[in-house]
Amino acid sequence: MNIKEIETSIIEQLKTSFPEVLVQGFPDKPSEFNLLHPIGAILVHYQGSNYTNTEALGFVTQENKKEFGITIITRNLRTHNGAYEYIDKVKSAISGFKINECTSLIPTKDYFISENKGIWQYGINFTLKTQNIQTI
Repeated sequence: MNIKEIETSIIEQLKTSFPEVLVQGFPDKPSEFNLLHPIGAILVHYQGSNYTNTEALGFVTQENKKEFGITIITRNLRTHNGAYEYIDKVKSAISGFKINECTSLIPTKDYFISENKGIWQYGINFTLKTQNIQTI
């Protein structure tokens, strides 16, 4: 399964769990993103992969650990619909979520990104594993 398909699956799962906020892929131009939604947004993006060494002779077969970042943007920190609440809800909503041809998503870290004029941003990262197998 490719990166875009995995990202789309995560977005669709989050849309189902959080119909009250904007859920989408991270914008192509993040500096131009303005939070217009009255509650907040959840943005998903691919952050990179690590590959194991191949043990096979004559062809490449590897485990591929992919990491996806989810950015939570809210107008509150601690109150109802605040960043803290959404960090916990996102973690609960997609921990263990299984996408075809991949292992289940597991959270790896959450962290503060920024605050600007009362708009709070936090990140939570998840990983899953796929296989990288030589096709030629």
